[in-house]
Amino acid sequence: MCLPTERSKPAGSKPAATAAAGFSPRLVRARADHPPNRLAAWALVTLCTASFYLGPLLLLSPFLIYPFHPKAAGVLLCTSVFLAVHPVSPWPRFRRMCQLFYGVFDFHHNMTPKLDEIAARENRLSIVACHPHAIIPLHGFIWGAICDQLLPHMYGVGATTDGALYLPVLRHVLQYLSVGSTQKKAIVASMQQNGQNLFMLPGGVAEIFLSHRRPTADNALPHVQTIKARRYGLMKLALETGASVYPCFVFGASDMLDQLTPVDNNGSDDNKSKETKSGGGIGSTMMALSRKIGGGLTLYYGQYGLPIPWTPRLSMVMGDPVHPVLNGKTVANVSGDKRTCERVDNPTSAQVNELMERYVDATHRLFEQYKAMAGYPNDTLRII
Repeated sequence: MCLPTERSKPAGSKPAATAAAGFSPRLVRARADHPPNRLAAWALVTLCTASFYLGPLLLLSPFLIYPFHPKAAGVLLCTSVFLAVHPVSPWPRFRRMCQLFYGVFDFHHNMTPKLDEIAARENRLSIVACHPHAIIPLHGFIWGAICDQLLPHMYGVGATTDGALYLPVLRHVLQYLSVGSTQKKAIVASMQQNGQNLFMLPGGVAEIFLSHRRPTADNALPHVQTIKARRYGLMKLALETGASVYPCFVFGASDMLDQLTPVDNNGSDDNKSKETKSGGGIGSTMMALSRKIGGGLTLYYGQYGLPIPWTPRLSMVMGDPVHPVLNGKTVANVSGDKRTCERVDNPTSAQVNELMERYVDATHRLFEQYKAMAGYPNDTLRII
């Protein structure tokens, strides 16, 4: 069993993100390609946030109104079923529309055009592993926007639970961004057969319930940010496919929304602070249920008690790729023209653990490298 790790940046430690790999030593404010439109921006942000409620509501509402209006319930049920199953294709224009998020969240990042030049030249299969998941991963929409604008060769597919892909409205905004199933078979097919890079939020359900909005607006106060980065399935996937893993962290992601059922930072109900007791045993129960069904069941809210997010400054930072095999060799992908590290068909526990330690170390160093610039100078990262 691996214990949680929590540390500060050692003196003289190597930066996790370097200019040679295409990253800026400073944070860069993102600028949208189109003129700012505050009304349109808030409409899109609110729609994407509320879509996680709208999908279940549309499926349940016919049964709620049936005793009062059977015909209306029937029409609504047919409409909801159609929206839940009809094919949805990726919509590149939607990615461009997501640049509207930049102004709402004062979005900053550390990526430069050189990163895309390297991606185009080396043509390596890659996985962008982003933390934290947050209650609602609105930064996933921003990733689509920044790829469309700056990193077209980094773009690929996303991954979400199968249940989300059958919820009206939610499935539309997700599949507009090329998000597919988290089933390993589907992911491997996308990567090896179609040669698509993968963007994922490996913290999953655990990080949803570990997300707590800061109790104060003063980001200079010490605070522990907890993420679930020890994901052995992710390491096995990288070894088996030969994909390089880019560690990614989004400062401010956990401060966009509140939830009624949080759990403490240890992922259990023991030794709760007064702040996190509000979820009580309900938080742990909902987390356990979410794990069983493979999706996050939580009640969240933002401004005015509505699904309108708060607006912390979001800073997305990526680090140099962590290669699963360090011998420097590359081979052709299973299909297509992508290159990969040498693939390991049946990785051993030692190989998985070795890659895991390098990935965790890179994530720690990435956090420490940029936390002061992002506005969180005294925060500590805790990885469980």
